[in-house]
Amino acid sequence: MPTDAVSAALRLAGLGKGKSHVGPIISTVKGRHDEHPIDVPSESFVLPADVVSALGEGNTLAGMKAVEKRFGRSAPSLAKGVPIIAAGGEVVLTPEQVAREGGGDIKKGHERLRQFVVDVRKKHIKTLKSLPGPAR
Repeated sequence: MPTDAVSAALRLAGLGKGKSHVGPIISTVKGRHDEHPIDVPSESFVLPADVVSALGEGNTLAGMKAVEKRFGRSAPSLAKGVPIIAAGGEVVLTPEQVAREGGGDIKKGHERLRQFVVDVRKKHIKTLKSLPGPAR
């Protein structure tokens, strides 16, 4: 469960209050613990926290910067949102960003983003396997 400080930050950001959220979800909730009830724009895409972290070579904030560089900055959304439960470290891409990935086709954009997630995970696993063990 989020701490009081995290809950206060989420309230200030409007998360969980019916506003559509786009961009990074910054919290202390672990990446595989979906605990933040938020609304996201219909047809958006949520990049999983492990993928974001992998893009930053294990650093989530660096990964969020890499996501912004790769996909552009998420413009605030005033659209009525679709409720989801999200985790810290995830990044919500807007429908416009999704459509750009599909050359203007949102369905193709979702397909390409799903493959992007798979590709990043495969590359990250390969990188981790090639790293030397800890120094003695």
